[in-house]
Amino acid sequence: MFAWIRAHKLVVVVILLVLFGGWYFFARQPKVVYTEFTPKRDSISETLELSGKVMAGHSATLRFGAGGLVTYLGAKEGDIVKKWQTLASIDNRQLQKTLDQKLNLYAIERDTFDQTIDDNDNSVPGGDLARMLKRLLEKNQYQLDNTVKDVEYLDLSLKLSRLSSPIAGILAHSPIDTANVQVTATDTWTVIDPVSLYFSADLDETDLKRVSVGQKVVVSLDAYPDHSITSSIVSISYGPKETTSGTTYEVKIGLSPSDTQDLRLGLNGTAGIVLSEKDNVLTLPSSAITNTAGKSVVYLQIGRKYVERPLEIGIENGGVAEILSGISEGDHVYAKQ
Repeated sequence: MFAWIRAHKLVVVVILLVLFGGWYFFARQPKVVYTEFTPKRDSISETLELSGKVMAGHSATLRFGAGGLVTYLGAKEGDIVKKWQTLASIDNRQLQKTLDQKLNLYAIERDTFDQTIDDNDNSVPGGDLARMLKRLLEKNQYQLDNTVKDVEYLDLSLKLSRLSSPIAGILAHSPIDTANVQVTATDTWTVIDPVSLYFSADLDETDLKRVSVGQKVVVSLDAYPDHSITSSIVSISYGPKETTSGTTYEVKIGLSPSDTQDLRLGLNGTAGIVLSEKDNVLTLPSSAITNTAGKSVVYLQIGRKYVERPLEIGIENGGVAEILSGISEGDHVYAKQ
């Protein structure tokens, strides 16, 4: 009798230990929390993201043929300049005096040549004397040609002592900000036409077949994160660029004058080339989709259980995915957190 009671108590203790152990085990397991999502109809696009920067289609880099003292400064860095406006001039007084000397020599040579012609015209005898006079005329002609070239060379040097902008635009760079300073042949002035600004992006050769002229592009600049520019591809370079990461091609993306008002040369950004667009399609946040064993699934609540539902995904961009099949617009889906 007592043995049966002891055995009965032992069984009860064991059962209590098992129950307590089970409760303790499940109590320590982390609870699975599900977040609810509702699919909705929206527009979605597939884009190819390319990095790049703002460039200028029309620019001019100018320098003097030789150094000298700048005696006139027609514009400073940041100024708006007109076409053919003089940007700077170097001291040309010595060149001018030398040109005057050469012009005097030219006049003398011209008079000598003309006098030689007059003295010997229609009175040249035959034989050796004729040949001698012919050589004399040729010598005078060569001397006259040389004086003409000297004058032309000095006239060109005078013109090169003045820098004029071949385009209208903004003086983006100037090596000096005042006159009466010395410059060298390596000092440069740069004029940029702001209307010609465009966005230049590098396209990898593996993506070349996906991109064509005229495709829609959305440009986002690092300097203006809250503003995007909608444009299109103007051209794709025929020749490649060799980079450390492989072969790339330049994609030019147009910028309208209204877009370029606040832009500056060299601004960095990203170009999102729109490869495809769809309107009024069923979409779901990517965070609502779970990938298991290579499949995309969501969870539907049936009673107190959450059951997997496989999905077929289309375009996915910007944290949103297109739903081709698996759920309907009125479903409530869940994702494990």
